[in-house]
Amino acid sequence: MKLQAAVDFLSSYGLAMVVMIMALIVFYLFTSSTNTQSVYCNPAPGFSCDYYSYNSMGVLTIRLSQALGTQITIEGAACSTQQNYSTDTPAYGNVYVSNGIGYYARYAPGNIVYSSGYYIFYLYCYDAVGLAQFQVGKPFSGYVWLNYSIPNYGNQVQKVATFSVLSS
Repeated sequence: MKLQAAVDFLSSYGLAMVVMIMALIVFYLFTSSTNTQSVYCNPAPGFSCDYYSYNSMGVLTIRLSQALGTQITIEGAACSTQQNYSTDTPAYGNVYVSNGIGYYARYAPGNIVYSSGYYIFYLYCYDAVGLAQFQVGKPFSGYVWLNYSIPNYGNQVQKVATFSVLSS
């Protein structure tokens, strides 16, 4: 009699456990295959990525806030798919170009960003071929550099963000 109760317990609850485990496995397989497109923005210390997107015209829109404890004056910005291996600068693009529409979309240098303030950049991203190619709905990864000056300190070129976005 006790053996029959044990068999009934194992068959009913055991079957329920197997069904739940199978459902979890199926759920994991389907969600992990659809979530392989990670989206992130990792800012450098003193900066934060408030908003970022990449559109069908090849323009990265990124709102960067800074908390360096002083104001900065933006001298240039660049977006590249790779960094230069000998220096921490873009492999493609040019942070020193101030008005070149080839490197900057709707961007004007000389803007002051106060500590705890932000600036919205509209940047073309470049790769080895030129303007970076992308596919709508696919991840696009790159880096953003700023050329900025700090009062009484001078100019500095710094990689301020590493990002991956879904192009729309």
